[in-house]
Amino acid sequence: MRQLEWTRITRNWNQAAGRLRQRFPHVDDAALSDAPPQVDEVARHVADRHDLTLHEARREVEDLLFPVRLPEPLQRAAG
Repeated sequence: MRQLEWTRITRNWNQAAGRLRQRFPHVDDAALSDAPPQVDEVARHVADRHDLTLHEARREVEDLLFPVRLPEPLQRAAG
């Protein structure tokens, strides 16, 4: 994720935190009171509170906060 996108999210953190609370009801409000410097911190918190792997949580958080994503390119099998 590009830092510019994360900076844009953190500028309107109250809205982003509200969306996170709605999607992930077990997050700690105190942990989301201020925008963390990186999305990984949010993903780590979500993973811990919702029994997800860090990879799963990061994907969920990114999909929620950055809904417009280009599809990842498929990799062709060798051979």
